[in-house]
Amino acid sequence: MSVIGVLPVIAAVWYWVQRFGRGRHILQFTRASPIDLVLTTSAVTEAIHGAPASRPLTGYGQVRAVASCAGVLASLYPRKDVYIHLSGFIRNRLDRDLVILGGPAKNEAARAMLEDLALHHEMADFVFDDIDDTLRIDLQNGQPFSVESFTPGIVNGYPGRDCGLVIATFHRGQGGRYHRRILCAGFTTYGTYVAAEYLFGDLIKISPRRLSNMVGSRRIGSRFAFVCVVSARFSRGECIEIQPMYMAELRMRG
Repeated sequence: MSVIGVLPVIAAVWYWVQRFGRGRHILQFTRASPIDLVLTTSAVTEAIHGAPASRPLTGYGQVRAVASCAGVLASLYPRKDVYIHLSGFIRNRLDRDLVILGGPAKNEAARAMLEDLALHHEMADFVFDDIDDTLRIDLQNGQPFSVESFTPGIVNGYPGRDCGLVIATFHRGQGGRYHRRILCAGFTTYGTYVAAEYLFGDLIKISPRRLSNMVGSRRIGSRFAFVCVVSARFSRGECIEIQPMYMAELRMRG
């Protein structure tokens, strides 16, 4: 009976170790340096009641995205601090591990990352425009992918569908060391939540071998970078379906 009682514990430990290893193998954050988490500043207003202080605001999807990734980061990287910024009120240089939530229309950090992406990776074209709702990806190592003039089907203020974009790459930070840089964005704030949910809820559970097959790579090595696009359907703001549409490895130039 004692052996039978121990088996569930062993199984639970084995599952946690597997999930721990897979998650860190895919996310590839540094071990100890802090993570900067940058949310999009959707608007700045003045308080209606009390002192008329400025109130920077962010979208519903960004808040949901933080909830999706916070528990994962605390579980996989318990020694790392997470500093949350709104894109219009960044308090330090973004030269360490970085997670950006939201697209380039209102997020300066997202805009800078996308500009840097084309300079340092092998690609013919990469456009993400969350104003005209257009996405074009043309990598030298894969088939081109595009979404033109996407229509989210807004009803009563809620989208019926959206696309989520995940980009995981690296940048040189403190002391010339490489640090992870991740972007989760959508054409609407709900797509941003979907992108984060897919990365931190689904992708980190996939085995490295399966993920390498999905992106067309031989293996998941150090400084592994990739791009992923998912589609989602919603019912009154709640996601009811997420489907992957495109995934490919991002290769550094040279």
